[in-house]
Amino acid sequence: MAFILNLKEKMDDHALESIPENERKSWLQLSNNTMGVCSSVAIMMFGALATFSAGMKLGLLAGVITIIIGTTIGYLLGDIARKEGLSSTVITRYYGFGVKGSLVTAIVFGFMVLGFLALENVLLYNGVLFFFDMKPTLLNAIVIYGIFTLAWVFLALFGIKLVYRVAGVTLLVLTIVLLYMIINSMGFSGISLGEIMSFGRQFGPSQGIMDFVFAVNILIGSSGALALTAADSCRYARTGKDVFLANLTGMLVMNIGMVIAGGTIAYVGMGKVVNHYVATRGLTPEAASAVALNDMASFFIILAGVIGFIVLFLANGKAQILNTYSGSLALTNVFSAFGWRGNRALFVVLCNIIALIMISMNILGLVEKWLNMLGVLTTCVATIVIIDHYWVKKITHREVGAHVCDTVNIAGVLTLIIASVSALTINFIPIPFVTSTIISIILYPILRLYIFKPKLPSSQHDPTVTQLNT
Repeated sequence: MAFILNLKEKMDDHALESIPENERKSWLQLSNNTMGVCSSVAIMMFGALATFSAGMKLGLLAGVITIIIGTTIGYLLGDIARKEGLSSTVITRYYGFGVKGSLVTAIVFGFMVLGFLALENVLLYNGVLFFFDMKPTLLNAIVIYGIFTLAWVFLALFGIKLVYRVAGVTLLVLTIVLLYMIINSMGFSGISLGEIMSFGRQFGPSQGIMDFVFAVNILIGSSGALALTAADSCRYARTGKDVFLANLTGMLVMNIGMVIAGGTIAYVGMGKVVNHYVATRGLTPEAASAVALNDMASFFIILAGVIGFIVLFLANGKAQILNTYSGSLALTNVFSAFGWRGNRALFVVLCNIIALIMISMNILGLVEKWLNMLGVLTTCVATIVIIDHYWVKKITHREVGAHVCDTVNIAGVLTLIIASVSALTINFIPIPFVTSTIISIILYPILRLYIFKPKLPSSQHDPTVTQLNT
């Protein structure tokens, strides 16, 4: 009986409680997570899309801008998580949204993390088909996705600490293999380093400034996602410095390392991949070029053979386990908001089932729209939480000693809806997340301070508010 209780405690992993001081970690330990979750084939595909849309130089400039934005948001949000010791979705109960209102943010977080889980599964599935020269049949999909699902569920429940330990090693191995792929391909193709670092737009004629805008929109989606995901790790941080460095290292790997890697591999290996598709599938060069970037796993296999295939799974397997873990925390918050605590083991399984549903809805074909929505929703949620914590709540709760939250913070929910819909439809500015962020910064304080004012507790037994850690 004691063994079962101990196992349940390990699997729940403080999903709803504050992290105890004896489990706090340094930025080096936390960086294994932030760098590990973004060193994946999907992020490399985003890097390839950004550089092929704007060219390598403008793609890297977009990367630098998103590093600044992402690190700022990640630090401000992550430091709240560190102080409270709570995951990003649970934090939204106390800042910005309320207990039941946090259901909205948990859905946003789940949409983000499970989208990555589904997208990575599709890319790995395509890699398996490519490596073994298999056809995309229903039977193959059931078997391969079934194996992936069982692996992610088992390791997310029982091997998450092992994943944390080996994340740094897999990142190092991935870096070595990427360098080998690039150098080897450059030697065979005759493409120089100077040409790689200066190639221009590859998707037809230049669209001027819109090339750069498109690159920013691609990269900000994954950067906003990393800021929210990093908060789940930063709740373990010891100091604010650890939070900042954990976010910075993750953003550097994502927006510089993976942009260079994705753009370079796609540029140097495109000829080989296109020739392979033309020879084996009878596609025209134009059709093969259109397919190639959606099948980034093929670059690993063609440019690095068996070693590339193995490293592909080591790197992405690690990211998938971390995605499953973060997704399970979001679902834990969703159900606990309605009074059912459940068990994280169940939510780990449910995460993977939802990911399979998203795969059936062709998430790879909708990746551009998904990234656009992701950039808006994630930065909007983070902005509302940050504004509430660092400004609004200091005014509304100035005379209140208790750390309280509403059942539903209508101001936060309305701000998220209005800002997101405005950014995705009216689109005042061609970079939608800028629109949603500006609206959130202006609208939330107005609604919270003057229209939907918080109900402050008249006594410790006031039923309209909830104490922290209850």
